[in-house]
Amino acid sequence: MSMFTADDVRAALRENTAANIIVKETTGSTNLDVKALAADGAPEGTVVIAGEQTAGRGRLGRSFYSPKNSGLYMSILLRPQLPAADALAMTTCAAPAVCEAIEGVCDVTAGIKWVNDIYIDGRKVCGILTESVIGQGGMLGCAVLGIGVNVADTAFPADIADKAGSLHTDANVRPKLAALILERFFAYYRRLPEKTYLDEYRRRSVLTGRTVQYEQSGELHCAKVIGIDDDARLVVLGDNGKELHLGTGEVQIKNKGW
Repeated sequence: MSMFTADDVRAALRENTAANIIVKETTGSTNLDVKALAADGAPEGTVVIAGEQTAGRGRLGRSFYSPKNSGLYMSILLRPQLPAADALAMTTCAAPAVCEAIEGVCDVTAGIKWVNDIYIDGRKVCGILTESVIGQGGMLGCAVLGIGVNVADTAFPADIADKAGSLHTDANVRPKLAALILERFFAYYRRLPEKTYLDEYRRRSVLTGRTVQYEQSGELHCAKVIGIDDDARLVVLGDNGKELHLGTGEVQIKNKGW
């Protein structure tokens, strides 16, 4: 299967949302590529897309499985005028955008597992990673938004085979999917202070109403998820009966069933 080109992505764009699109057949990490371009002064909207990553990056220092010709791996350079404390907003506004783009290329319903994973039928099909560079005065210097989508069926490694999934569609949809992600993301991003993405994020949450396990001060706790607050933090009813707002970390679902 031949790799698509930047022109293929531009042809699928209905509006000019990207300053520059670079497509590579293989790279180590699209996030690292965009970080290097950012350091050289690349403008906001610079996008790197790869058909394979040999050192894909996930949250909490994990790797992200990025095999050849089966996924869409893309990173977007952002230069938001935001306090560093608001960096989470870029991940949370990207999540519903990716869901909408996925539904634009195949007949599925996509949901969001807080904070950054996209799920279909109980399996993770996409991860989102935002890496920020802090500028002066506690403001964001720039941010790199990385999105990895499992598009075509592939054999996953044993450690993720029970939870990873794909869109079960042809890898040839990748240029259109990339274009739709860019369009939907920038539609939300341009109005970031208004938080127009939050209602859609809440509607698509696969955790609300479920019991989850989370870690706090080195101890594991169980809690029921009761919603997402206005800062995109996970709101849970703790095992002590108190309401908590979780802004970082990871939660595990205790009652599956989706």
